[in-house]
Amino acid sequence: MNFFKVIRWMVWKDLVSEIRNRENISSMFFFAFAVILIFSFSFSMDARSSRELMPGIIWVAFGFTGIIGLGKSFLPEVQNDCMEYLQMAPVSKGAIYLGKFAGNVLFLLAVEIILFPLFILFFNLDVLDKLPMVLLIFLLATIGLSALGTLFSALTVQIRAREVMFPILLLPLAVPVFIGAVESTRGALNGDPLALYGHWLELLAIFDMIFMIVAFWLFEFILDE
Repeated sequence: MNFFKVIRWMVWKDLVSEIRNRENISSMFFFAFAVILIFSFSFSMDARSSRELMPGIIWVAFGFTGIIGLGKSFLPEVQNDCMEYLQMAPVSKGAIYLGKFAGNVLFLLAVEIILFPLFILFFNLDVLDKLPMVLLIFLLATIGLSALGTLFSALTVQIRAREVMFPILLLPLAVPVFIGAVESTRGALNGDPLALYGHWLELLAIFDMIFMIVAFWLFEFILDE
């Protein structure tokens, strides 16, 4: 099968599966919604405090929501006894990785875009003119998080302690992504000139490329284990 056809097939399969059962997105959404509610009732913030604290709150919610979703990335294949077929399929394992990765990026972005208006509502954010830059930051950070998450999901999905091992492996390596996401989000929400926080966007883009290249290369060894 053609390399790009494999990618499209994996994305299509995951999208159809999620649309049918809505289990993954539902759990991600309600967890993040609970986090937003807790933070909104826990802090009484003026405009200045809101600008300082909101980037961290946003990425705490998005980060842990991503852990829930990414950790289950390969669970349907295990539950339906399909992992062996993926291992034996005469197709590029890198294409399988990219298909799973693309599906994860779409799922996480969908949840983030749905949830962000709740941040605007509960915390009274003024972001209309900053929305394009904020969405770009969401995309860059989600790519980096998904690149690592897809790899470690495949690595841990068949072990008993996957709920524990997955975040232990993911979070330390994802630190540069979270730092870059928080700092660039702060700059965007504050309305700072791009020159003041553009280096954080560059950091995100660099780590995205590194994580994708390394994960693409390692995935074949992990899938064949």
